[in-house]
Amino acid sequence: MTAISIKETPSTTTSELTTAFDEWLDGLDTPQATLTKHSMEILAKSMRKSMALRDAILLSVICAGNPEYDKGKLRDYAAAPRIPNHQLSEWCERMMKWSFAHAGHETDKDKVLNASRMLVDIVDTVEDTDLKLQAQPLAIISYILWWMGDERAMLAVMRALAVDEECSLAAIVAAAIHGDQWPNRN
Repeated sequence: MTAISIKETPSTTTSELTTAFDEWLDGLDTPQATLTKHSMEILAKSMRKSMALRDAILLSVICAGNPEYDKGKLRDYAAAPRIPNHQLSEWCERMMKWSFAHAGHETDKDKVLNASRMLVDIVDTVEDTDLKLQAQPLAIISYILWWMGDERAMLAVMRALAVDEECSLAAIVAAAIHGDQWPNRN
């Protein structure tokens, strides 16, 4: 399988990433959502390089019920995380705090299902390219399951750590599960 590489010019990379992230956001609201192969590879490679994209993907699922939910802010955060933006950082922090206070209770089950399908598709698509590209999508799946109180989170987190033992999100989820710390149980 020939891997599709992210182009090196910043404007092209930003354009490709924006297109792939928009496809992701659209897929969250689409029954039987699918991403193009190109978008899946762009998202997988970009998540490996940028934790902000990974976090934006996660926030797009677990914070969809928040009155402050804003796709434009998610796009900005995913596309330009290194640009100092105090207001955007504060917004992301508020979103995460809200997600813990409402863990699993104000969940859009259709969004979670669509996100899970798209993330599994990403994992399958990049399997022959680079196994480590599977780690972030698997870590997001594990986080979502953990956030919802689903003990299958451990299966996803162990697979994420098996392909990349340095995956920080997977390590955080594994430690939380090991310590029996569940956001909707504590």
